[in-house]
Amino acid sequence: MAAAQPVSAFVEALASKVPTPGGGAAAAVGAAIGGAAAAMAANYSQRKKDVDSGAAAAAQELIATLDLPALLASAVRATCHSSLL
Repeated sequence: MAAAQPVSAFVEALASKVPTPGGGAAAAVGAAIGGAAAAMAANYSQRKKDVDSGAAAAAQELIATLDLPALLASAVRATCHSSLL
């Protein structure tokens, strides 16, 4: 899966009877998507009641620790390397 490859094409290639992309590439893409979903949920935890309860601070901490560009770069590297094998 190249960075610009549609998800549908990646999934189709993953399901086909070829050695690449493989499980590592699928895991890397899944991790990037999971990280993005976690960031989205944390961004929604910024209401007044979340600030009052401390949940907003915890959510901001999560957002600060997530390195989504690094996760995406890892996914791209994993899929690019697998396509070269």
